[in-house]
Amino acid sequence: MKKGDKLYWFCQVIGWGSLVGIETINYTFFIVGKFNIEYVVIFSYSAIVGLFSSHLYKKIVCRTTLFQKPTSTIWLVALTSTLILSIWLTIVNFIPSFVSNYSESINQLSFIAIFGSVVNWMRYVAVWIIIYFMYRLLERNRSIEENNLRSENFARLTELELLKTQLNPHFLFNALNSIKALVTIDPEKSKDAIVKLSELLRFTLNYGLQPLIPLHDEMLEVKKYLSLEQIRFGERFKVLYEISDNTFSKLIPPAIILTLAENSIKHGIANQTGSCTLVITSELNEDELIIQTTNPGSLNNKSKDGIGVRNIKKRLESLFGSKAWFSISENDGDVIVTIKIQYV
Repeated sequence: MKKGDKLYWFCQVIGWGSLVGIETINYTFFIVGKFNIEYVVIFSYSAIVGLFSSHLYKKIVCRTTLFQKPTSTIWLVALTSTLILSIWLTIVNFIPSFVSNYSESINQLSFIAIFGSVVNWMRYVAVWIIIYFMYRLLERNRSIEENNLRSENFARLTELELLKTQLNPHFLFNALNSIKALVTIDPEKSKDAIVKLSELLRFTLNYGLQPLIPLHDEMLEVKKYLSLEQIRFGERFKVLYEISDNTFSKLIPPAIILTLAENSIKHGIANQTGSCTLVITSELNEDELIIQTTNPGSLNNKSKDGIGVRNIKKRLESLFGSKAWFSISENDGDVIVTIKIQYV
């Protein structure tokens, strides 16, 4: 017997067993005024009939699609079932009286007696029906909630996979542009650049295996990419890293800082003629991680709402919801991008 079945039968026995105690006390102290073992026998019979009748009713209901219907329909059936079950129990409980003393039972039978018995049974049946129907409705709502959560998680994972698929060609396009320029400028240095590019491509192909990675692992790939770009731009391009040690273990979406670095190069550094510095910082403010990139340049539609920026926003929203915040602004000739992630 399953754990749920054991609990069901335990509640059935306790519930209908209480009928014996309640009615025996009622007759002993308030109706007749004395104890008679016959009351216990009669009410025990009634409890057994009630137990198996309610169980039969449960089996019938379980074979229907009642609990897939609207709530109003369910409670209308509950009310009707209470009346039908009470009439049934009234009839079944009159049987022993008819068998033992048919003529006397017929004489005592009246509308008032039948109506009173039905109403009396409705007290117990209504309690059973309400408890059982409430349990099934709560179970249905829990099942609906679980299905909704599974659907939301599936949709979120699907969206993340699509975003990652979108990011791979985006990164590859930018990186190949850098290699193309480098091959023309310095063929020897381009060999080192190709090695770094292969490592970066391996990273972009593998990061889809996990939704979050440590910031430390992300920064290793960012440094490879920026060292490749430093070969391309030469002395005029510098990178300043201000990464706090206590942020290295924090989990972030893979390639998110790499995308920021790409955008800084494509929309900022590449359009400058003089010396340029890209500053990448990370700090932990209590339980909030703050990542920031600063590069010379100006905002335009592409830099504010390009593929990379949209990708970052959607991934942050999918993974962290309202606990992540993204902003991009321009201040004194610098473009500043800030990402904040709360871990509480």
